[in-house]
Amino acid sequence: ISTLERRFGLSSSQSALVVVSYDVAFCILTAFVTYFGATANRPRLVGIGSAIFGIGAFVYALPHFLSPLYKFGDSTLTRGRNICMVSNKRPSNATNCLPTDQGLMKFMFVLLFGQLLLGCGTVPLYTLGVAYIEDSVPKNSAPIYLGIANAASLFGPAIGFACGGYILNNFLQYLIILGYAILFSSLLTSSSDPRWVGAWWIGPMAMMTASWILVIPLCGFPKQLPGTGQIRAERKSEVHTNSKEEAENSELENSLKNFPTAVMRLFKNPAFCFLTLAGCSTGLTVSGGSSFMAKFIQNEFHTSAGTSAMLAVHLSYFKRQNISGLSFLSIKLFKNLIYVFVFLGAILVPAAVAGHLLGGGLISRFQMETPAILKLCAFSSFLVACASPLLLLRCGNKAMAGITATYNNLTSGCNSNCNCQTEFYNPVCGGNGVAYFSPCYAGCPESSGYINSTIQVIMVYNNCSCLGVNETAHAGVCEASCFKLPLFLGLALFMVLLTFISHTPAVVVSLRIVPPSMRSFAIGLEWLFLRALGTIPGPILYGSFIDSTCKLWQSKECGTVRGSCWVYDS
Repeated sequence: ISTLERRFGLSSSQSALVVVSYDVAFCILTAFVTYFGATANRPRLVGIGSAIFGIGAFVYALPHFLSPLYKFGDSTLTRGRNICMVSNKRPSNATNCLPTDQGLMKFMFVLLFGQLLLGCGTVPLYTLGVAYIEDSVPKNSAPIYLGIANAASLFGPAIGFACGGYILNNFLQYLIILGYAILFSSLLTSSSDPRWVGAWWIGPMAMMTASWILVIPLCGFPKQLPGTGQIRAERKSEVHTNSKEEAENSELENSLKNFPTAVMRLFKNPAFCFLTLAGCSTGLTVSGGSSFMAKFIQNEFHTSAGTSAMLAVHLSYFKRQNISGLSFLSIKLFKNLIYVFVFLGAILVPAAVAGHLLGGGLISRFQMETPAILKLCAFSSFLVACASPLLLLRCGNKAMAGITATYNNLTSGCNSNCNCQTEFYNPVCGGNGVAYFSPCYAGCPESSGYINSTIQVIMVYNNCSCLGVNETAHAGVCEASCFKLPLFLGLALFMVLLTFISHTPAVVVSLRIVPPSMRSFAIGLEWLFLRALGTIPGPILYGSFIDSTCKLWQSKECGTVRGSCWVYDS
C-alpha cells in the first residue's frame, strides 16, 4: 500500500478505494455466479475465473510500464533546492516543472480496474469451489478438506510476503532499465529511505503467469467427482427448514424468476442470517487491519517499508530454532529490510493457516454437530474481543523539527534566510537525533558524499545552522528504537489464530443448514453481504482514519496540491 501511495501520489483514502474495488466486483457478481453456476460445470467456471484473474493481474501491473520514471527529488535537477541558499538564485518552479509530474493520478483508475478484474476472477473459486469440495467428500471429512483448502489459499500470500521483502528491497526500475536502477538507487541511502519505491510490479506479473497456467487443469475436472451422488444420499440432513419447504426447495429451478424466492428462503433461516452478520463484523475489522497493517507497523514501530510487510515468515522459523523473539528483535537485525519484511507474513499467514486447520480438525476429531460448532465459533470470537484492547500499543513519534519536535513550523530563525521549499521531501538526520524535512530546513549550505561498503552514495551535509557550530547531518531519517514490536506481534499472532479458528467451522455450518441444491448460492449470498458490509467499508474507514493522523503531506509543485503522506502522528 505505502509503495503504491508513494509511487503515484495517493492518499490512504485513495489507496483504500483501489483495495475495495476487488471486493466491489466480487460483491456484484457473487450472487448471480453462484445461483446460476450451481447447476453448471463448477470446475470449468473456476478455470474461467482463473483466466480473468490473470488478465486482472496484467492490468494491475500496467501502470509501471506506462508511467514515467519515478522522480523522488534528489537529482541533479532538484539538488540545488535541497540545501540552504541564502541568495535569491534558487531555481524557479516553472523552469523545473516537468510534464511527467502531472497525470499520475490517472493510473489510480488503471489499478482500480485491475482490482475489479481480480475480484471477478476469484468469485467462482471461493464460492463454487467450496461447494464442490463439500459435495465430493463424506460429512466427517469435509471440515478437514475445507480447512486444507482455506489454508492453501493463504500459502500464496505467505510466498508473496516472503518474495515481497526481496522485491521491495530492489528499486522500482530494477530489471527493466539497469542504468536507471544503478543511478537512482545509488542516490538513496537505503531501502529505509521514506522516498524508496520497490519493484512492486513483479508480484502481479507472477500472479498472471501462475493463474494462466492453472486454467487448463481446472477446466479438465468433471462436473461431479465419482461417488458424489452416494455421498449426498448418505448424509444426515441438518437443514433449518420444514418438510414442506424442503419439498419446495427440491423443485425450485435455478431460473431468473425464482431468484427472489431463493433469496427470501435463505433470509428466513435465522442461523444463516446470524452467521452472515458475524462474518460481516469479522470482515470489517480484518480487511481494514490487514490492508494497512504493513503501513501501521512501518509508521508506529519505525520500521522500513519492506520490513513492515514481511514480518511473518520468520516467526515460524524462530519457533523451530527455539530463538527468543524478544532477544532477536532487540538487536539490529530488524534494520535489515529482507529479514524483517519476512516477519509480517509470519504473523498473519501461518497463524491464519493454523487457525483454518485447527478449526477443521476439531470438528472432525470430535465429530461435532451444528450446535457444538456454533459454540466453538462463539467462544473463539469472545476471546478475540477480550484481547483486542491489548493491541493499543504505541512507540510515539520520531523527533522531526517543525512537525513533532523543537518548533511548531518547518521554518524557524535558523533557516528563515535559506529560501527553502517543500516540493521534495529529502529528510536528513542531525547529530542531535532530530530529523529535518530537508538539508535546507536544517540550515545546511554544503554537501559532500562518500561510497560505503554496499556501493551506496551516503550524502553528508556540513555547517548546518539549525544543529550548532560545525554540526553535520546525514541523509535519511533518524533511527529510533522501540521494543514494543515483539509484544505487538505476539498478540497479533494470538488474535489471528483465534479469528481463523472459527472460519472453517462457520463455513461448515453454512453448508449444513441449507438444502444441497442451494449450497453454492448460500455461500455466494454470504460472501455478498460479507463484502458489502465488511470488506468494502473496512479499508475505506481505516484509510480515512489514517489520513486524519497525517502531519506532513507530500506537496506537489505541478498540478495537485498534495499527494501521499510523509509523516504520521503515531
